[in-house]
Amino acid sequence: MKREFQSTFDDRQAMNENLDENRNPSASSLDDMDRSILTELIKDSRITYSDLSSLVGLSRISVKERVSAMQQSGVIEKFTIQIPAKYLGKPLPVFFEIQVSPDSIQKTAEELSENPDITIVYQMTGMNCLHVHGFFTDVNDVSTFINSFLPNLSGIQAVNTQFLLKRYKAERSMMV
Repeated sequence: MKREFQSTFDDRQAMNENLDENRNPSASSLDDMDRSILTELIKDSRITYSDLSSLVGLSRISVKERVSAMQQSGVIEKFTIQIPAKYLGKPLPVFFEIQVSPDSIQKTAEELSENPDITIVYQMTGMNCLHVHGFFTDVNDVSTFINSFLPNLSGIQAVNTQFLLKRYKAERSMMV
């Protein structure tokens, strides 16, 4: 339920009742207002503090302070844009499950991360597995990556390659 806009003093007083001056929100300490702010920022990270304050029912200053506190605490890592890879000349999304010897996982993950075609590198549970996402120009580009780039990395034991056929959902952040 949205709170009616009051004065800046009332907003600040209400905020201070719930938060101390050195507020460092974490996932467990986010209140409903923080969640409302985050929900709107997920929809449009370029929204102005004035527009955001109108949507959530706080003053612009209170919204700015809450956003700053969430940035400082790491709740908000960064504000960014998403550009579909096809507009960057890389229309082919590919996923790799790469089995790596245990003593090479860190080094291999770092080397994969340096490749400009690779967008995500995760270490997963299981068979010393790295889960990797990349975007490529075409199948020949993928073939070059598999046959020329990967063999130069130490410790790779097996590679399973999967091509994305259709995307049903791709949220970069969880709903709050």
